[in-house]
Order: sequence, then C-alpha cells, then structure tokens
Amino acid sequence: MAKLLLVDDDAGTLAWMAEALEGASYDVRTVSSGSAALELLRTWTPDLILTDFLMPEMDGLAFNRLVQSRERVPVMLVSVVNKPAEAILRGVAGYVRKPVTAAELRAAVERVLGAVEGVAVLVVDDDAGIRECYRMILEPRFTVLEAENGRDALALLAGEAVALAIVDVHMPVMNGVELIRAMRDDARFCTIPVVVQTSDRAAARAPVWTDLHVAQTILKDEFMGWLMDQIDAHIAPAPPREAARAWSTASR
Repeated sequence: MAKLLLVDDDAGTLAWMAEALEGASYDVRTVSSGSAALELLRTWTPDLILTDFLMPEMDGLAFNRLVQSRERVPVMLVSVVNKPAEAILRGVAGYVRKPVTAAELRAAVERVLGAVEGVAVLVVDDDAGIRECYRMILEPRFTVLEAENGRDALALLAGEAVALAIVDVHMPVMNGVELIRAMRDDARFCTIPVVVQTSDRAAARAPVWTDLHVAQTILKDEFMGWLMDQIDAHIAPAPPREAARAWSTASR
C-alpha cells in the first residue's frame, strides 16, 4: 500500500482529498503546513507528497526544494495556480490543476507513482534537430521521450508516465491542436501539463490554447531561454530565506 502525505492549509481540501485517496486503498496522512510536513518527514517517509502551491509559510516550490535537499520524496502540486510547466521543470514530480475530480486526482497519483525511472518529459516535434536540442538541455535531470507527430505521441502516452508534454503546432499526421484535444478528451492524459512551442506567431496567439488549458505558449526562438531559466531556478544553490528558516525550525 503506497503512503501519501497531503499538505494544504485548507481543512476542507484536505478532507476530500484524503477521502478520495483512502477510497483507492492508499495510506494517507494529512498536515496543514509545510513546516508540519517537514517535521513529520523526520520520522515517516511517504511514497509521494501532494501539496498546495500557495501556503502561508512557504510556497509549493520552496517546500519541494527543501524536501529534495534531504528526503528525495517525490512531490506533486495540487493547486489553482496555473504554473504547471514551470513547476515540473523546477523539480516537482507532477501537477494537478484545481478544480480536480476524485478520479482525476487518483489517476495523477497513479501516474506519478508509476514513474519509476523519474520525471519524464515528452517532446513532440517533427524536426529531429529540435528534439535533440531539447534532449541535450533536459537530460539527465529528466527522462526525455520523443515523438515526431501527435499520433505517435498518443501511442507513447498510452505506455509511459509523462509529467509534461512540449508540443509543436505544425506536424504531419496529427498536428498539435489535434493532439492536445485528444489528450484533454482522455481521462488518462487530461491533467498532463502542455507547453506549446512554435515558430508561427499567429498560431502562438490563437485562442484555442486557452480552451485546451495549455500551460504555456511560446515562440521557438524564445523557448530555449525560458526552458533553461526554469531549470536554473531549480538547481540554484540556496533555498529562499523563509523556506530555510522553516526547515531549521522543523529540524530542531
């Protein structure tokens, strides 16, 4: 039985998530703050931590950095904040956007727990050179999976646990819009964050991306810099001052 730690300062959210996950036979414990979670981690090690992004003492990203610096327990963010791509690239193992159903939450937990090889990023682009360039940046911090069109991406998604998809727009066989629409219509993939990267400025501004709940739409010539900035933020040497104090308090 997998062990889950739920962290949220809202008691109602903790209650319904605990009920949803205990109903799926998980061993669930709950705490209301990051510092309380860090204290509990001194004596109990879960298989996965689910935490809110916005909390009084520290946000979810600061909390994740502290956990990874000591315990190496995977952390999933469950939040109304729409920053899934940034969060994945800065080290979280998964991201679920609120509001979320019990079924979607359980599916996301299963997906993260099933990712035994670590966090996987799917790059979908018909340009092999672009895929190789992204691979060079993302590895070895992430497991990088590649597909040259939407159809191949869906086939890969059916057999792999993916935390984030980076998708081109114009591709043969099945383009980016068709792929993302298919993902959103499939309960297995509907919560996977998607970054759209394209050379087509008009396509980047298309309103369809909002309807498809795309996390980020960015031009290819700007995407490389954005990607590296997010990873650099994750591997920066020192955690935020507030988070460091919280860790010190919890470790006494």
